[in-house]
Order: sequence, then structure tokens, then C-alpha cells
Amino acid sequence: MTSVRDEPLPPNPTDHRTPATALHVALGIFTFLLLTAVIGAGLLYVTVRHPSLAGPLSVATGGIALIFTIAGVLVTVMATSRR
Repeated sequence: MTSVRDEPLPPNPTDHRTPATALHVALGIFTFLLLTAVIGAGLLYVTVRHPSLAGPLSVATGGIALIFTIAGVLVTVMATSRR
């Protein structure tokens, strides 16, 4: 005699551990790294061509990196607190 509880549950469409999600994360990381490399190359080119901009560009890059770091930490904390 089987009860309703013995039957397996249907797949949950909101399950966050699906292979598609892992692929999206990998694609997001690759896109971020590619974008960072392109922006870094652009900043390096401008700094080499115009050395007087090295100081302001360094400060701007540091500020943007700080904002991305804070956003990354917040996303990580929110993602881990859901579990």
C-alpha cells in the first residue's frame, strides 16, 4: 500500500541548482572578464598616449573597482542568505 507521500515530487522549476544556471554563471563570469580586459586595455592605451591622465584614470579606475567590489559582496551575501 503506497501513500501520496511515497511518490517522488515533480521537478521544481525554481530550483537554483540546474545546469542552465551554472552555464549562465560561467557565461557571466567570462563576459565580465572579457569586458574588464577590454576596458583595461583601453585605459592602458590612453595612459600610454597621454601620461598626464595616469593619475585621474587611476583614481577613477579605483573608484569603479570599489563600487563593483561592494556590489559583488552584496550579491554574494544575498545569494548565500537565501539558502
